[in-house]
Amino acid sequence: MYKKLGISSCRYLGEVDPENKRCHKDAVKLEKITAPCTAFVYDGVTCDENYLIVPSYYPRNIDIIKELVEFSTNVFLYYGHKDIQAWSKALENGNDFKEIPNMEKFVTEFPVAGLILKNIFYDYKIPQDFHIPGNFYVNLEAYVNAMKTAIPNLKIGLHVEALSIMFYSNNSMSTDWLDFNILNYVMDYFVIGFDKFNVCTEDLLIGGVVPYDLSDPSKNTLVKFQDALTKSAIAKNKVYFEFLINPTVKVEKEKEFIPCEISYNEYCENPEYKEIMCVDYQNDLFKKGQFAGIFSNGFIAKFIDLIDRDLKCECSGDKYIAFNMMLNGYTKQDILIFVREQLGFGKEVLSQVLSKREEEERERQLLFN
Repeated sequence: MYKKLGISSCRYLGEVDPENKRCHKDAVKLEKITAPCTAFVYDGVTCDENYLIVPSYYPRNIDIIKELVEFSTNVFLYYGHKDIQAWSKALENGNDFKEIPNMEKFVTEFPVAGLILKNIFYDYKIPQDFHIPGNFYVNLEAYVNAMKTAIPNLKIGLHVEALSIMFYSNNSMSTDWLDFNILNYVMDYFVIGFDKFNVCTEDLLIGGVVPYDLSDPSKNTLVKFQDALTKSAIAKNKVYFEFLINPTVKVEKEKEFIPCEISYNEYCENPEYKEIMCVDYQNDLFKKGQFAGIFSNGFIAKFIDLIDRDLKCECSGDKYIAFNMMLNGYTKQDILIFVREQLGFGKEVLSQVLSKREEEERERQLLFN
């Protein structure tokens, strides 16, 4: 069994348009996805106040999880309590983690490869009375170890916001920041997300909300994030990046759209959307793939089913062009060699990195052949 995210995972949304007026009546079927996804990622379950494993958003979440595990043996679920306060309460009882037997039953029924723990972060943007208790990460370590003991083959990682890494790079001594002295040893991987990296504005309509570099000092960029990541104590050899491969809508227009409508298919089909949707062009996606190739073990393409499903964009007849451009950027070894040498990596280290890339590619080919 593959049991890892790999270099090119795909996050699945599974959204539908019940009335079949604005998108397809049905979600993009898994069996129709031909992109080389090394794993599938889905945000579908939460632990409620009674420590039961429940759908995160609506009952269909469970149906989608069933479809995913029947389609792939390499499925990773976002999972967690509703916020950091709920997490703190769940962990404060020491080793009496009430949800673990329920998770054990859930994984028996739906054999997922791993969990990505979510909502374990302190929202520094909102003033609040709550602060992370001093024993929180010791308790979290015990929780993860107990979960792995109960479910031995389960991989467990942590979702981290890129913006938080950037903020705490200048506030690293804050007791509300993640304790990587503990997390680096207990977590199997870290998924760094770029949600709300920038809001969609007029100047980001072309190039998207996660630009590589800009002259505007008010905008967040991958160059700025790179500096923060370098300073961070996070285990760099366990990092994965999650990048959107569908458009982002201007804030004032968000309520006018349903999720399945925010896709490249609708973007190219409706010329007026070019004034309200921020999109990555092929070169932007290639650069993100390059960036992931240099600084991570792989990327998660979010969302694989919000692609150009009807070829409305006419991009070389490739409905997965957004995914494939990122993958092409990730796997260009000649570019990796150049950039890594510029960053001062020794030839021995570089050789190990490229050998690892080749090994991952061989494993990926075995997975799909």
